[in-house]
Amino acid sequence: MKRVWLVVALCGTARADKPTDFVDVAPLIPDAVLDLRYATEHNFTKQQLYPVAHCKLRRAVAAKLVKAAKTLRAADRRLVLWDCYRPSSIQATLWKLVPDERYVANPKKGSRHSRGAAVDVGLVDKAGHAVVLPTEFDDFTEAAHRDHALAGDRGVEARRLEAAMQGAGFAGMATEWWHFDDADASSYPLADDPL
Repeated sequence: MKRVWLVVALCGTARADKPTDFVDVAPLIPDAVLDLRYATEHNFTKQQLYPVAHCKLRRAVAAKLVKAAKTLRAADRRLVLWDCYRPSSIQATLWKLVPDERYVANPKKGSRHSRGAAVDVGLVDKAGHAVVLPTEFDDFTEAAHRDHALAGDRGVEARRLEAAMQGAGFAGMATEWWHFDDADASSYPLADDPL
């Protein structure tokens, strides 16, 4: 009987958390503001694309976001989460609406969002009040390009966000100041798991 118990106990602990597992970010960064736009009609498509408002990322990517959130918290700022993991089937829908690779990844190549290795984020202050950001989320104009958005007085908060995200292991996208890819994004497989 003891031998059977030992086998059961070992099997129960044999499964270790993997860096590639999907995890829910909300409990990891409890002060983050969840404003997942594609789970609402408040986005450029004017339609709800996600059935639920869950921010999921690969475990290793989420750990980097936790690090960025800690850095921002020390500066009296909190993250706003606009988009995280995006199933490949929804990426195909976005591509049909905006077939422009400057702003939407071609689903044939795959999106880093669909790998669970990209986030779209903004900032609020410690109390959750808006701070001055360069543009709205999903602004498809040159004003949202990093070289414009991070410049001048209007770019102060975007530069703060950029520094924290880069320090945690993310790289920005040239055309969207709010978009950050994990430096190891290409190592994760594309997924179409439900949210």
